Amino acid sequence: MKKKLDLSTITAAVHLVAVLSVVCFGTIYLTLSILAIPALTAAFVIGKDVIYKQYDVHDGLVKRFFTELSSQMGMMRYFPLQLLILLQTAGIYGAEKTGLTYLSYPMLVCISFVCALIVYVIAYHIFYSPKPPITAVIIAMMYRVQYFIIVWLLTVLSAVLFSVKLMGILLIAGAVLVLGAEICAFLGIMGYKKLRKELSDEEKEFFGEEMLRKL
Repeated sequence: MKKKLDLSTITAAVHLVAVLSVVCFGTIYLTLSILAIPALTAAFVIGKDVIYKQYDVHDGLVKRFFTELSSQMGMMRYFPLQLLILLQTAGIYGAEKTGLTYLSYPMLVCISFVCALIVYVIAYHIFYSPKPPITAVIIAMMYRVQYFIIVWLLTVLSAVLFSVKLMGILLIAGAVLVLGAEICAFLGIMGYKKLRKELSDEEKEFFGEEMLRKL
């Protein structure tokens, strides 16, 4: 029997999106994106509770986020991925200034791919292995390519529409985009985990037989 949405559920969802968006993207903006990966990882940890229906609206969301942010600082080891994005962004700027605008399109695709890779690295870290090698993440990413395509399209859309206005939208409701990307990456990672016969009993019970067959 399906549960009906009540006012308290809607209020909790709005609170989650609004607060998580402000603390996550506020942290990213204030640190000039230096702490982007740890901040997104902290948001993904909270998203994990949402996915597994363990999220407690009565917990202090802001305190929980910054506690997780502190504990996830080890994810800075993937900072070179952000440097790749920075270099590609500089390349796009240079291409536009020199009239070689057509060169910006492949660089935009590259930026989107690296952003999607970061999403999968974080998801792999949370749902599979604490210190995922990039090669393993790419294999998992491509195993269920349909989920990767969704994540990649989300990053393409964000890159193409990037502006001050979009930054404001992300600060208000960016958690929707983060949680959507996390869910897609989660399903892809779980499919790869199933392939390797490493799903835990709790994960098998969570999905159920019908969903397991689709992973």
